Amino acid sequence: MKKKLVIFDLDNTILKGDSDYSWINFLIEEGHVDQKEYESRNKYFYDQYYEGKLDYDEWAEFALSTIKGKTSNHITDLLSQFLNTVIEPMINIYALRLLHNHNHDNDIMLLASATNSVIVEPIAKRLGFENVVATDVEITDGVYTGKVLGRPALGEGKLIKVKEWAASKGITNFEDTIFYSDSINDLPLLSKVHTPIAVNPDDQLRKLSEQNNWEIIDLP
Repeated sequence: MKKKLVIFDLDNTILKGDSDYSWINFLIEEGHVDQKEYESRNKYFYDQYYEGKLDYDEWAEFALSTIKGKTSNHITDLLSQFLNTVIEPMINIYALRLLHNHNHDNDIMLLASATNSVIVEPIAKRLGFENVVATDVEITDGVYTGKVLGRPALGEGKLIKVKEWAASKGITNFEDTIFYSDSINDLPLLSKVHTPIAVNPDDQLRKLSEQNNWEIIDLP
């Protein structure tokens, strides 16, 4: 039997919240960044993303400023603390059931997130994903530059990066593909897969899903 490709978005789909947004808040609470500067901008960008209006270049510059000038070794312990204290409680057990069911069926599993790879990769490992598409970050001489490497995995960029990943695995079309997402920002990829599924969708995606008779799953 031919295996299905099953793609999951991360934030507000598997997680009950946004990992990027939570990372900034975590750093604020731990005293690693200036509260006044980061709190208001973090909220601003979160609202822009939810409304489907995010300027990703502007957001990336802000988000990646938290690791700019550091090496992966510098932030290993911080990421581990973030994963254990913030991300772990955000994992939706009902979403885990969806993951378990697809794993049980031996489907090909892909986590596709607009969030940067520094944050996504340890979360993907925790969730059992071997295949990950995320926004890659630039590293020069072992140091994070604070810049995005290549295109961000947001909107059309996520579709392109997923297509590139699929081609590398010999997957030439999405005829058997399922994609779970909460966000109108993922419309380019949702429109291309065989089975788009809206999980706790934002208002725009819910309306569009109802119009297109796409399945909607509201997880507790």
